[in-house]
Amino acid sequence: MSEWYYAKAGQQMGPVPLSKLKELLESGGIDPQKDLVWTSSMKDWLPAAQVEGLGKPTAAPVADPSNPYAAPQTGWNERAELSTAAGELAEIVPGSQPFDAAACIKRGWELTKRNVATIVLTGLVYVGIMMGVGMVIGVIGVLVMGGSQFQIDPETRQLTQEVAPAWFQILNQLITQLVTTFLSLGATRIALNIVSGREATVGMLFGEGSKLLKAFGASILFGLMVAIGFLLLIVPGVYLALRFGQYMTAIVDKDLGVIDSFKYSSSITTNNRVNLFVLVLFGFLLTIAGLLACIVGVFVVLPIIWLAAVVAYRWMQYGNKAAMDHPGTAIPMLAPRA
Repeated sequence: MSEWYYAKAGQQMGPVPLSKLKELLESGGIDPQKDLVWTSSMKDWLPAAQVEGLGKPTAAPVADPSNPYAAPQTGWNERAELSTAAGELAEIVPGSQPFDAAACIKRGWELTKRNVATIVLTGLVYVGIMMGVGMVIGVIGVLVMGGSQFQIDPETRQLTQEVAPAWFQILNQLITQLVTTFLSLGATRIALNIVSGREATVGMLFGEGSKLLKAFGASILFGLMVAIGFLLLIVPGVYLALRFGQYMTAIVDKDLGVIDSFKYSSSITTNNRVNLFVLVLFGFLLTIAGLLACIVGVFVVLPIIWLAAVVAYRWMQYGNKAAMDHPGTAIPMLAPRA
């Protein structure tokens, strides 16, 4: 008797016999249009409705011609396949398959375990560079202020810290932001490759320099936009952050310009902004748990959150298959099967 696997919200389940699979279909435990199934005789996962003997696809609802905002009536699986960095998966209609935050966290944990060495080395190099830059800026600051950052107040006779000149503070912030953006671009590339089943190396941390200026400009614009939103009773700021927050990943993934990266983020986050908020909440709770675990837990939690965010990005692009492996392998479905 053949064994079947099925996937709901990106989570693989099974094996179960064919009779059990049919029971789940009849009882509504499996949605024949949305949930995927696979058995050893199949090349890849398919919606249950497309598998002979399991069910017939229901007719698509008729579009309202008077509604210019109506979604296309073809299913996401009927769109042309794309030969892109995501293997042979087809990009879905934005918002047609909202991601599952818990499934993204689970996938982030699985990918973290598979790529421990790369993640640890990347983290050490990242932190080391940021510490080095901070030390260099600190030394320059001492020289700028005449060899000491402290002085005796002539009136109170107390030791006070001298404030650096305004121009130096601005320069400090500019350099720090540039370095942070540069490293963030590289870290995003590494995360995209890990999630997509591609080669990921520490050297990629320095491989996205050509995108630095537009990413830096986009980060300034994003920061201003969100800051203004937070001044308007907080909620608008949260909304803007959720809607446009995928801009950096889009710049790395698709080499988009500043405005196009915001447009793309706005598009793929359709029907996903609440889920993004839930994902952020999960990340916050995991971080708190890591801090409570003698702080050491944070070093385990941060990579999970980092990769979960990119899993969510890929899910918004390619659907729940982005959080799954090829059947019987540890190869993400975003990568061509060997």
